[in-house]
Amino acid sequence: MDSADEFQSTPLDPRTIRKTYLVTYSQANRIIFPTRESFGQKVSDAFDRGVGKVKVMHWACCLESHENGGDHYHVSLKLSGSKRWKGVKDFLAKDSGIQVNFSDKHDDYWTAFKYITKSDQNIYLSRGHPNMQDMCSPRTKNCVQALRKKRNTASSNTADDQASTSCVQKMRRLSNFEVSEFITRNNLKSEDELFAIAHSQKEEGKKDLANFLLSRSIKSLGDLFESTRRMSNATSTIVRSQMTRMDLIEEAAKKDCICNGEWLECANEVLADNGTHPFVFADRLRSLLIHGRGKHRNMIIVGPANCGKTFLLKPILKIFKTFANPANDKYAWVGAEKAEAIFLNDFRWSSELIKWNDCYYC
Repeated sequence: MDSADEFQSTPLDPRTIRKTYLVTYSQANRIIFPTRESFGQKVSDAFDRGVGKVKVMHWACCLESHENGGDHYHVSLKLSGSKRWKGVKDFLAKDSGIQVNFSDKHDDYWTAFKYITKSDQNIYLSRGHPNMQDMCSPRTKNCVQALRKKRNTASSNTADDQASTSCVQKMRRLSNFEVSEFITRNNLKSEDELFAIAHSQKEEGKKDLANFLLSRSIKSLGDLFESTRRMSNATSTIVRSQMTRMDLIEEAAKKDCICNGEWLECANEVLADNGTHPFVFADRLRSLLIHGRGKHRNMIIVGPANCGKTFLLKPILKIFKTFANPANDKYAWVGAEKAEAIFLNDFRWSSELIKWNDCYYC
């Protein structure tokens, strides 16, 4: 990380108004501010003081050990609107007796945030801080400054146009692998979660993920999520495929009960009310799970609505990858061959059409 002296070499104009600041406290007094959180919160409170509408949106703080000895704090800070810095500097000097420096070398929050995260692995993030994990940086510092200069100039010259064109050409697009790794690290479950992160990053000046998403179709993003999920679960899927159904039940039995034993008590009551001994029911179900489906080896529970039929077999849905009721088309049973159990709830059945081996009336 660059020396903190750079903050003192080009002091800001007191009239400067910005939405993003990078604040440095050189040779920090660790007695006054022992942690990153304590200093970052103090700077944030200094910006928020007063009755103005502009408030701090989020901030991050790192601790750097200087090569000449001593520690420095760096804080990247994003405001809801533009605000002058001089009042904050004066307040910290009067209230805490410290001198801090402000940098104008960062054109957006992303570049300021990236600066302070170069060497500190324990950076502190304020509550509600957007996910800023780095996959790649789409533009160099010179590119950002060139584009900013062009936006602020009423009539840009040819050199500015060439600079901005060069910046676009230098943008390195994210690969599917990089985004897949990002999905896995953040345990994202849907495309919407990824879009939300991309939007928050774009608002801070980090646009590589947004550029990736907007250049892909919704279908290709869905395929990327599915491939990422399969890759992450591949090992556990193979291990599970080598287990028997009874192994899966024994594994589930070792976990904490989510119903505090109430299901078993209620299930025994339902069976008793219908003249079925729990041991007989359990033995038939166990035999079915061990040997699998086959001729004269199926179970059907018959009864009127709301009498507990589904309730008796509810744990099956929790333990196994179950194929439920088929659809009403030519692909009705697609996927049934991969199921660990088939559970046809509310199945229309007639004893005159189908002869079942085990039939319990509830």
